[in-house]
Amino acid sequence: MVLDTITVGQIEENCYLVGDPEALVVIDPGDEGQRILEHITKNGYRVSCVILTHCHYDHIGAVADIVEATGAKLYVGAMEKENYLNRRVSLCGYFAPRPKLIEPDGVLADGETLTVGSCQFRVITTPGHTSGSMCLLCGDSLFSGDTMFYRGIGRTDLPTGHLKSLVNSIKNKLFVLEPGVKVYPGHGPATTVGYEKEHNEVYEWEQYC
Repeated sequence: MVLDTITVGQIEENCYLVGDPEALVVIDPGDEGQRILEHITKNGYRVSCVILTHCHYDHIGAVADIVEATGAKLYVGAMEKENYLNRRVSLCGYFAPRPKLIEPDGVLADGETLTVGSCQFRVITTPGHTSGSMCLLCGDSLFSGDTMFYRGIGRTDLPTGHLKSLVNSIKNKLFVLEPGVKVYPGHGPATTVGYEKEHNEVYEWEQYC
């Protein structure tokens, strides 16, 4: 299975290339579309789809570049599509130039499994960072977007963010996974579910819910 990380943009967002090299999934292509495409071409990958964990500008800035160059389908969370099309939530144009928006080909619901090539991706809806944020579980790899980081949690002070929802998502949706599951967040280094259950700051924020 391919699992490549390309860190892009001014705030160092992690774009992931995951799965079957003949039917690859690109998760959160936030910026530097040409650099991502050069990596795809260099490795001979064939891209099947782009999946967004949430709609913030730093995670969607290169979507059009990837989709138009590869013919990939675009998927967003069922509860996030409205946010994706609302620049007051995505913050497109506020902190970076407005990207071209591609209409999603489909939406993904909580618990749904999307089969792409030889790999399966299970959708785990995790509201809190945005109202429709989601994580993706592929084998023992979890792509957590901005829901959970190494020793940290996503911010909740942006439109549709909600601290109590985020705490619940992490404790009741992510911490129930096997401790050995590797966590690949939207920013920063990888970690594991077991490590975060012991060391994540979510417990400090819980008192404010």
